Amino acid sequence: MNIAILGLGTIGSGVYELLKANQDINVKRVLDIRAWMDIMTTDLSDITGDSDIDAVVETMGGLHPAYEYALSCINSGKSFITANKYLVSEYGRELAAAAKTHHAAFLFSAACGGGIPYLSNLAKARSTDKIKELGGILNGTTNYILDKMHTSGESYDAALAEAQKLGYAERDPSSDVDGLDTQRKLALACGVGVGRFIKPADIPTFGIRNISRDDIMYASKQNAVIRLAAYARFGADATEAFVIPRMFKQGSAESSIRLNLNYAWYTGEQTGIFAFSGQGAGRFPTAANIIRDLYAVKRGETALYPEQLAQINVSTDEKYSFYIRLPFGKETLPEAAIKEKLSASDSMRFITEPMTVSQASQIREAIPDSFIMLI
Repeated sequence: MNIAILGLGTIGSGVYELLKANQDINVKRVLDIRAWMDIMTTDLSDITGDSDIDAVVETMGGLHPAYEYALSCINSGKSFITANKYLVSEYGRELAAAAKTHHAAFLFSAACGGGIPYLSNLAKARSTDKIKELGGILNGTTNYILDKMHTSGESYDAALAEAQKLGYAERDPSSDVDGLDTQRKLALACGVGVGRFIKPADIPTFGIRNISRDDIMYASKQNAVIRLAAYARFGADATEAFVIPRMFKQGSAESSIRLNLNYAWYTGEQTGIFAFSGQGAGRFPTAANIIRDLYAVKRGETALYPEQLAQINVSTDEKYSFYIRLPFGKETLPEAAIKEKLSASDSMRFITEPMTVSQASQIREAIPDSFIMLI
């Protein structure tokens, strides 16, 4: 199999390195602005117009020109493999439809879970069982920050700075700490697992940007740790999905997920719960999952999404109790929403009466610098 790679950054170079000695898959072309090898080009037509290239791996990231490049490659009959969760969560339905029309494969196992074979196993499980729930800890950056705050007593700012120094967090960490990265991955998992396509922006999402030592101390006193968790539950006529910091008791599977590791799970109606943990990002773990997809193409596999992929809205009728910390001096919560008031020297903390995720979102929108987690 001859392939091309779009982008020779961290992940793209990892794919290239792992394939150097591979006898089954040959890298024939690399698209990159830095043309320092004979096989490199800056012209996409050198790839789309080459009939010897069977598949294209995209590791550029972002939406544009990644979407235009993806469509052009697929329309030229080439299979397309990507780790770009942003691209797939926004344009996955269109790209999957184009791939079917042009008898090409469209695979994206590395877009959720990095090196964990989560999406590919979800797709297999879907064919033999009904997925009832899924979720997990799907972002290594936030897990590293929260783990360091729990184990070392670091402040949020100090833990974030350490994550950036180690390369776990970008200079602008917004996508990670505001939960958008996890939101997109959850949308992909819902599409692959049950054939329900959710717009990421429709998933209620709470990040960890405003977390403080007060919040960590509260969880510790409850013999629990805080993790940024994705969750989706599938009923006959409704899908509940959200991303939120959540307390997990010590001894739970989630509490044992340390540093930048990921933990992804699903529950089948007949088979029960299956869970996967490991490196959720990184050069070689992600590259290894991309190469798994290339071998899947060689075996004749063409899709992760099911043929019927219906766009649906998210339901938020289920009620939960939340921990909410408001900045000192801000407007307090309505008395009817408060189950318990927690004392604090510099903030106002509450446990709420059961409310929906949408109601909690309204509080967050009204007071953006609040911190909200599920207990």
